[in-house]
Amino acid sequence: MNTRQDIVLVFTRYPVPGLSKTRLIPVLGEQGAAGLQRKMTERIVGQAAVLAATHPHILEIHYDGGSLPLMRAWLGASAIYRHQTDGDLGVRMAQAIAMHLGQAEAVILTGSDTPGVTAGILDQALKALRDTDMVIGPACDGGYYLIGVKGSLDKDRLSSLFTGIPWGAASVFADTVARACRLQLTFSLLPELHDIDRPEDLGYLDYYPDAE
Repeated sequence: MNTRQDIVLVFTRYPVPGLSKTRLIPVLGEQGAAGLQRKMTERIVGQAAVLAATHPHILEIHYDGGSLPLMRAWLGASAIYRHQTDGDLGVRMAQAIAMHLGQAEAVILTGSDTPGVTAGILDQALKALRDTDMVIGPACDGGYYLIGVKGSLDKDRLSSLFTGIPWGAASVFADTVARACRLQLTFSLLPELHDIDRPEDLGYLDYYPDAE
């Protein structure tokens, strides 16, 4: 019997005023920006909990800032917590996923910046990996809000998905899909969603009222 489990990884930051959602500070203030970071993180963790009722999985929260006691006091003791490793975003994501290759059935990674990510989206991503090597959720700004791979993917091809990508550029999604094609990986696409990173993005919270 297959005992490998699905893994949901959430990347987030402990919400310290002045250090969280800094591009939103000019309009929300330090406290407001940190408060939004807090609420959006709580929302994605809550959606993972909703998912667990119908699709059992292991939840790992990879955090920056704060400490293990602070994270547990904030988000509870049921998740596994890991401090993000050093390196650029690609290095950190690759390492977070790589530790589960060969052990998990499927691994998906998302952040806390996309309030449109629901339990249904997470479920769709995990189920897609039954038939394809990779799943990716495009963000409207040209990046992506979720990426996942089969647990059987080899580490060299995983690393290649994250190496040399211009993080923060509007071509991140396109570059990653092109890389997947060169690596001959089959992939599935999720619905396109809005990230909340810049002042002009705040209007998109109206689409997801429960994120406010």
